[in-house]
Amino acid sequence: MSDEKQKAGSYSDATTRVRSGFGSGFCLDMKVGHQSPVFIDFEASSLSTVSWPIEVGLAWNAGKCVVVESKLIRPRPEWPEADWCPESQAIHGIMRSELDSANSADEVVDWLLETVAARPLVSDAPEFDQRWLDRLLGSPGPEIDDFDRAVWEAFSDGGNIKAGGLQRVYQFRAKETAIHRAGDDAAVLCNSWIAGLGK
Repeated sequence: MSDEKQKAGSYSDATTRVRSGFGSGFCLDMKVGHQSPVFIDFEASSLSTVSWPIEVGLAWNAGKCVVVESKLIRPRPEWPEADWCPESQAIHGIMRSELDSANSADEVVDWLLETVAARPLVSDAPEFDQRWLDRLLGSPGPEIDDFDRAVWEAFSDGGNIKAGGLQRVYQFRAKETAIHRAGDDAAVLCNSWIAGLGK
């Protein structure tokens, strides 16, 4: 399956989804002006402790555009089929049968690691997304930072709040509705971050 470029809802007309080639060796400093983080989101079989990822989305600021990519994930044989939750399916809208023709977990891992490279990962629910990332990788993966903590670090000056940037971040988030698809939800975080930059 090829990369799924998702529509990201009601984002700025300037937001274009273009696959860009990034190398490794990116600065991990979250301060504004340094390399933008990669925003990550997962959809999963359920919210239980044995749940497994079914979709992963990435979004990042490429300067003049926001790049949004996502992939469905074909479950590994050892992931418990019994954990599939109809209530979760009703939220994300992904049918279990869709995953049978999705990329294998190993293919998604290769794509994800190549795409992220050395850039920092940020999520608004790292307690869940870290679990699903680690399950996808089969071992502890790169640490996912918390969106609120990353925003505070990026848009404050030595602990002193820069109200303009923080306000723009959360104003943008407040007006966006969660779509519960991984690419779209990652794009909301990225566009919120860009709103904080005042661009």
